[in-house]
Amino acid sequence: MLIISYGAKAQQPNPLVEKYEEFTLIGKVQDQEKFYKDLIKKIPETEKNRKIYDRIKGAIAINWLHDENLEKFKHYDKSVKDGLSLFELTNILEKWLDEQKHLEWVDVISKQYIKDIENGLRKDDFEHAHELLLEISATVDCINGDKSSALAKINEALKDAKMRNMNYFKDSKPNFISRYAFILDANGQTQKAIDTLTVSVKEAESNPKLLSTLKTIYAKINGEDNAIKYVTSLQDEAYQHYYKALESKWDPIGKPAPTIAITKLNGQEFKVSDYRGKIMVVDFWSTTCTPCKACFPAFERIVADYKNEPFQLFVAGIAEDKETQQKYVDKSKLTLDVLRDPDMEFYKAIGAKGTPHKFIIDPKGIIRMEGIGYAGSTDREYYELKAMVEITKKHAADNN
Repeated sequence: MLIISYGAKAQQPNPLVEKYEEFTLIGKVQDQEKFYKDLIKKIPETEKNRKIYDRIKGAIAINWLHDENLEKFKHYDKSVKDGLSLFELTNILEKWLDEQKHLEWVDVISKQYIKDIENGLRKDDFEHAHELLLEISATVDCINGDKSSALAKINEALKDAKMRNMNYFKDSKPNFISRYAFILDANGQTQKAIDTLTVSVKEAESNPKLLSTLKTIYAKINGEDNAIKYVTSLQDEAYQHYYKALESKWDPIGKPAPTIAITKLNGQEFKVSDYRGKIMVVDFWSTTCTPCKACFPAFERIVADYKNEPFQLFVAGIAEDKETQQKYVDKSKLTLDVLRDPDMEFYKAIGAKGTPHKFIIDPKGIIRMEGIGYAGSTDREYYELKAMVEITKKHAADNN
C-alpha cells in the first residue's frame, strides 16, 4: 500500500488541514476513500480548499492504481496533479514495465500523462515525471512493435534529462540507457546500442538490468560465452577504477568512533565497541530521503559478499520514531540491520553532515573512510563501498 504524505500548508485557518493530516495516517485505500466521502459531506469542496482535496483524491487515485484497480483510479485520477503524486505514479508504471505487467494500462496512462504535463494540466514539480513517462511510453511502443515511435520518444527523452543526471532517484540514468539501447537495437542500430552500454558499464553508470541488456545484445553478435566474458571484464575495469581512486582517501590517523550507545530497531543496544575485530559500515538515512533508499540495493550486495567475514553494516535512521522506521522496513522488505538514532546523538557525535552519509570503521574502532551522498547507480554505489571495505581490510591486515 502506498501512502502519500504531503505536508499541507495553510496560508489561512482552514479546518480541512487537520483532517488532511488525519487522512495521511490511514493505511488502506478503502478506508481512505470512506474518510474522503464522509469528509466532503461535512466540508464541501470550494476554491479555497481545492488544493487539499486534490491531494486527498490524488493519493486515493495512486493507491487504487497500486492495488491494480483501474476503474477506481480513473475515477480520481484528474486530481493527480502535483509532483509527489506524479512521482508515485511513475514508480508504479515503471515497476509494471520492468515486470512486463499490465502493459496496456502502462501504455494508455503514460501517453495521457505526457500530454497533460505538456499542456500544463499536471505540474511536474520534480522535473522527473515527464522524462520518465517518455521513456516508459517509448519502451512500451517498442515492445508493441512500433519501433519508429519508440525511437522518436526515447530521443525526445534524451533531450529532457533534468533529474536523470542528478544522483537522486535510484538508477535513473542506467534504466534510461538500458531502455535506449533496447530501442536502438530494435531499430537496427545494434552496434550503437553495444557502444552506448559499454561506456555506461565502464563508467559504472549501470545496474543488473543494464548488464543483462548488454549481455543479451552482445550475445546476438558474439555468442553468449563471449558476452559474459565481455561484461565481466568491463565490470572489473570499473571496480578497479574506484579502488585506485579511493586508495588515497584512507585516513592513516583516523579518529575513534563514538562510544554513545543507541538502540537497534529490534530494541537491542548498539555500541561500536561491541563490534571490535570487525570492519563496520554505518550509514545514516531517513525514510523521507530518496537518495538514502537508493543506496540500499548496493548495501545488500555488500552484506552478501561479506557474510562469512568479520564484517557488519548498519543503516542508522535519524530523527524518526520507531513506528515510522518499522513501517518502511516492513513495506520495503528491507533486510539490512537498522539502528535508531531519533535524537541524532550518534549522528552528531560521529560528525555526519547529512543523509546519506556512510562511515567505514576498522576492526580497532577507528573511522578510516567516509562517503557522502548516493553515487547515482547501484553498481557505482556498490563499487565505491566495496573498494572502501577492501582498502580498510588491506590496511587492517598490514597493521596486525
